[in-house]
Amino acid sequence: MTGDAVHDAVLVFSKTWGAIYLLVVFLLAALWTYWPGRKSIYEAAAQSPLTDEEIKQ
Repeated sequence: MTGDAVHDAVLVFSKTWGAIYLLVVFLLAALWTYWPGRKSIYEAAAQSPLTDEEIKQ
């Protein structure tokens, strides 16, 4: 393989699997954030600027 062919193969691989990897990371982060059991933590954090208490996790 020539240098250009290797570069093109790596480029195609990184564009395809890199996009899939970033999509999976985004979906996992969204699931982690919007999971129903974590609602109380985010509600407490939303109210924290209005109180003097520490946020309990």
